[in-house]
Amino acid sequence: MVELRKERELDRVFAALADRSRRHMLVRLRKRPLSISELAEPFSMSFAGVAKHIEVLAEAGLVRKVRAPEDGRSFRLELRKKTLTEASAWLTYHQQFWTNRLDALENFIEEERNEHSSPKNRKKN
Repeated sequence: MVELRKERELDRVFAALADRSRRHMLVRLRKRPLSISELAEPFSMSFAGVAKHIEVLAEAGLVRKVRAPEDGRSFRLELRKKTLTEASAWLTYHQQFWTNRLDALENFIEEERNEHSSPKNRKKN
């Protein structure tokens, strides 16, 4: 059950990261928390469009809304590093797995080449 929940969380994270605008929003949030209007500034989309992207990022656990300390009514958006760390760990694990597999395949192919090109396997004229 826990594993299925983790898989669903990863699905949401990678689906959220699949969109270029959302990735750019995350890049902007690396510097500091921003209000929705500050985050929306460089994008040529409606406020509702930006809000939908933010909703996707929040549901994926990549950002969270925090009440602004200045007035207690408005919100600022900030990155949630834990979610990115978990997604990165998943990628790293699978990258290492496939790298090890490909290294083993390369070694096998090289051994096969060496075996077939050794003097005992060559035909004499």
